[in-house]
Amino acid sequence: MIAIPDNTVIAIADHPAFDHSVRLIVEPLKGKLKREWFIHHAYFCLPLTIGNQYGFAIRSLKKIRAVWNGGDQPSDTQVEIMEESDMPAAQTISSHFGMGVITIQNRFTFRTPPGINLMTINPPNCWIDGIHHMTGVIETDNLRRDFTFNLKVTRKNTPVMIEKGEYIGCVLPIPRYFVDGFQFLPAHAVLTTAQIRDEQEACRKFGVERSTVDINKPHGNGRRYFNGEDIDGTLFWDHQKKVE
Repeated sequence: MIAIPDNTVIAIADHPAFDHSVRLIVEPLKGKLKREWFIHHAYFCLPLTIGNQYGFAIRSLKKIRAVWNGGDQPSDTQVEIMEESDMPAAQTISSHFGMGVITIQNRFTFRTPPGINLMTINPPNCWIDGIHHMTGVIETDNLRRDFTFNLKVTRKNTPVMIEKGEYIGCVLPIPRYFVDGFQFLPAHAVLTTAQIRDEQEACRKFGVERSTVDINKPHGNGRRYFNGEDIDGTLFWDHQKKVE
């Protein structure tokens, strides 16, 4: 087995002829904080601008049109290539599994460091009308073959379009068992009554500030969270920063 460096995701083409396609298909989202549909005010939301930059987007090399008649068989979804890529064999788009699912297969394999999975998700704050990306979790530190990206058509008997170059999916590195190790508990099982009341009071003060003081500030936004500041001015621990 090969050793992948920490904090690294690689893609190995299954043939040298497809090396170039990897760069065309996979796009790191770090630094890609903007979305075409965002209005200016949306960029004051730090959670959105950070979320926009998470993961590695997967692009379609082709323009396609798909129609699903509502059935469960592969033949119930018709996929038509409207515009082919310069490397037709580098990416296959078809109805393979049935259930109104469009399957995208690329000619490369993802590999990650030991203990790191890749989670397939919808591209952050991007969408294709009438389509939703299916979520999967793959042991890419072990798997030595490709895997498919699968899009669920959500409207029966309605043509849906995927444009050439459009994001059709995203992979997000995540430590294996990381999510599994969490549990959900009510606050009183962990915190004292005084601690809960203190949290409730801080939340109340934030609400008052947002609805009174902040509305008179530029863009109607106090930006405490954006700047990593608690309601009393204390700076957050290890505050996330927006990548410009």
